[in-house]
Amino acid sequence: MTINLQVNGAPVEVPDGATILDAVLASNVDLPHLCKPESRSPLGACRTCLIEIDGSPRLVAACHTPASDSQSIMTDSAKSQRIRTGVLDLTLGMSSDGKGKGLTVIHARKHLLTQSTFSPMPRISEDDTNPFFSLTMADCILCGRCIDACQKTQHIGAIGINGRGQNGVIGSAFESDWEDSTCTSCGQCVSQCPTGALLPVTNHPPRANAVTMALPIISSTSETTDEKKQYQTAVGTTVTETTCPYCGVGCGLRVHTDKENVVWVDGVPENDSSLGMTCVKGRFGLDYINSKERLTQPLVRKNGKLEPTSWDEALNLVADKFAGVVSVNAKSPTQKFGGIASAKATNEDGYVMQKFVRSVMGTNSIDHCSRLCHAPSVVALMEQIGSGATSNSYEDYEKAGTLLVVGSDTGRNHPVVASRIRRNIENNNAALIVVNPIRIELCDVAEIHLQPRPGTDVTLFNAMAKVIIDEGLENQDFINNRTEGFTEWREVIDKIHLPEAETITGVPAVDISKAARLYAQPRPSSDGTDRGSCLIWGMGVTQHTNGSDNARSLINLALSSGQVGKSGNGISPLRGQNNVQGCSDSGCLPNIFPGYESVGGETHGKWETAWEAEIPQNPGLQSTLMIDKMLSGELTTMYIVGENPLVSDPYLIHAREAFNRLDFLVVQDLFMHETAEIADVVLPATSFAEKSGTFTNSERRVQLIRPFMENVGESRNDWEITADIARRVLERLERPVHQFTYAESSEIFDEMAGLTPIISGLSHSRLNKEGGIQWPCSDDNHPGTKILFDKDFPRGRGLFMPVVQAALAAELPSRRYPFTLITGRSLYHWHTGAITREVANLMKKVPVVTVDINSADANEMNIRDGQDIQISSRRGEIIARVHVVDRMQRGDLFVPFVALEGVAANILTNDALDLPSGIPEYKACAVRLDVPGSTRKTRKKRSTN
Repeated sequence: MTINLQVNGAPVEVPDGATILDAVLASNVDLPHLCKPESRSPLGACRTCLIEIDGSPRLVAACHTPASDSQSIMTDSAKSQRIRTGVLDLTLGMSSDGKGKGLTVIHARKHLLTQSTFSPMPRISEDDTNPFFSLTMADCILCGRCIDACQKTQHIGAIGINGRGQNGVIGSAFESDWEDSTCTSCGQCVSQCPTGALLPVTNHPPRANAVTMALPIISSTSETTDEKKQYQTAVGTTVTETTCPYCGVGCGLRVHTDKENVVWVDGVPENDSSLGMTCVKGRFGLDYINSKERLTQPLVRKNGKLEPTSWDEALNLVADKFAGVVSVNAKSPTQKFGGIASAKATNEDGYVMQKFVRSVMGTNSIDHCSRLCHAPSVVALMEQIGSGATSNSYEDYEKAGTLLVVGSDTGRNHPVVASRIRRNIENNNAALIVVNPIRIELCDVAEIHLQPRPGTDVTLFNAMAKVIIDEGLENQDFINNRTEGFTEWREVIDKIHLPEAETITGVPAVDISKAARLYAQPRPSSDGTDRGSCLIWGMGVTQHTNGSDNARSLINLALSSGQVGKSGNGISPLRGQNNVQGCSDSGCLPNIFPGYESVGGETHGKWETAWEAEIPQNPGLQSTLMIDKMLSGELTTMYIVGENPLVSDPYLIHAREAFNRLDFLVVQDLFMHETAEIADVVLPATSFAEKSGTFTNSERRVQLIRPFMENVGESRNDWEITADIARRVLERLERPVHQFTYAESSEIFDEMAGLTPIISGLSHSRLNKEGGIQWPCSDDNHPGTKILFDKDFPRGRGLFMPVVQAALAAELPSRRYPFTLITGRSLYHWHTGAITREVANLMKKVPVVTVDINSADANEMNIRDGQDIQISSRRGEIIARVHVVDRMQRGDLFVPFVALEGVAANILTNDALDLPSGIPEYKACAVRLDVPGSTRKTRKKRSTN
């Protein structure tokens, strides 16, 4: 339905529900509207959009007044011009010099104002304590857009107006410095400032340009015919729409570049995953692409030292070495070669990598970092559901009545998802249950925080199931019609006793019961409509020796209450890196082809036919099992793309010993990181900023990335390097090379889509026109799939898997090592830090490795905040800076696993594995604290005499 009206005599058509401001802007009339946030409802604070409606005795604010049929709007009448001029005169007077800044000046000049006729307001308040942006109140007009961005978009609430009337200033609570507030440096406030009072360190005011930027609207509900998706801004910079290279949320970015320097990054309001939001890394963390430390040419080790060389020399050496370890007998493959693909690279990069390992090198020993984060989730989901992917969409987090967030520090690891969760709680009265031994930021808005002892998750989730069963809260229709194994599972659950569970977990039985009821009976909406429960989990429950059982017990909860397959419910393992979902989808796992088709399964022959090669029918080595094969001498040659295992692997002394035993190691990456330093050949790859391709986010949304700078030095795309290596190896084997003669990344995607049913309806061209689309997408007309398992599961019926509490951890605290170490991510760093160490302002926020310790533990040991402390385990020791906090339980320590100044948490961690998935136990190892320089005491070996 549309509305037809006139603006200054010209006919205009707008959709039903539009405001008069929408109609005015649709008619290309430049009406001031300083306080209207982009993509949000108006604030109505500035009154600069006053207009006259024919027949109405008074002026109205266009932003707040609904449009209606047959209205005659006058923006250029003498009356409206005179009143708006007065308002703009007052607005200029709010600045310290009376001349104003940014859009205020632009609109004032169009109303023939160059300086306010009122005495300017002297405001000298400034805050430059945040390393990413500054606030200068001299240029602020108190429009409120920054506050709206913080409180109503990101739902963080770090800033507001301090003081009243002419003394009012923007600031954080209690007038503390911005740096000391709850601000997460997301920059959403900066993105909305119309005057440049909030200014990024690049001095590029994003909303104070002379002309409105002609940016694309790309979403699943709209199309555009522009193939380049590059737009000029008024200040001469180029804007390119792409996808964030950091976490698995998959935020849409509009990157503003001046030549090849990033001057500003906007969120994309039309992006269905991020809705215009970003976190600090997406907004301010792209500087690494221009780092002087970027690898710019191939390096080959000569006489013990890596020396620059040509691509031909480097790749010929690689091809010679690789050809020498090709496994030629598919029925009895060797284990001499292993490949690690990158979850930071594109789907196209991953597809070519696994195709090379399988069809050229003759082995299925290809893996990636999913092994180190959500491998247990995939194991459990494949067993119980038949699919390892998230069942629902982020939008369901805003529709749910209850959100159960388990083992995820969402505010640090997936900040935009955390914002969407907070939005549902604040706007829709949803209930949040947090399960985490650490008091995370989301606990501030949670209804219940269950704080179990590390390793006791199975007991906790079985106890919740006990409450659901005993109180008759299970969904019996769902269980009868869509599941199997319920009777066997219930026999285990019936043996659970809540008092015993309380003793084991440390969680009060009353809280376990309350959480179970809220999850099984989610809170209805304000009008009484039934809603679902979303189950969201992270690495806090997977990185354990019982990680697969943890995931199984969670899925049992969802099946018992029928919380899967509908709008507002679902099962969601939040993926870590930007393309860890896509790297799995593309087949970079030792037991599956692209699209999760099993090695040795019914479709095995399809891949052999397509790739014209015989492929072993037995799975290859998991990355964590490759270590033992290196030590035994069976695995001699490795090809690692975009990963840094000598920081990300556990028990790093042991891992380094294994890697040093390799005969030949090739590392392909952006920087000379810890693993590259010991390589025989180092190959320079392009960053996401120089690539075309696709990433797939945690909700299965496939999205394009687009290049916005030229290749650095001689760097090349990952897929191009891998394909070149493949051709050279094939030539040495006297085999045809045409399988690896791709001209561009879209050709690779088309090949993958042609062989992979879950993405067969996707292409670069379609994604370019429509924006991100969620798989499965079966044909060109399929819209994508927001919700999986609405009618059945890929395995037929959902399977209950009875699980019981095993040992809490492979290594428990002792008198010598009395603390439990928990590792995780930092908001201001990413993964091992290979990228974020090259962003100066992120390094200012977190320059060294820190350790969080409970204040009571610190007081007992006379440890002060900010001092250095030595942390020791049975495997090594590190020095970290102390953070005395209340978020930790007594006896627990938290250290992020980023490597800074040679210090890395994984020097300490245990390499004990969850056997079904092969994931190490990063979340629990026994450590002690000492004065730096103390000698680590190891247990004496028992005498054999």
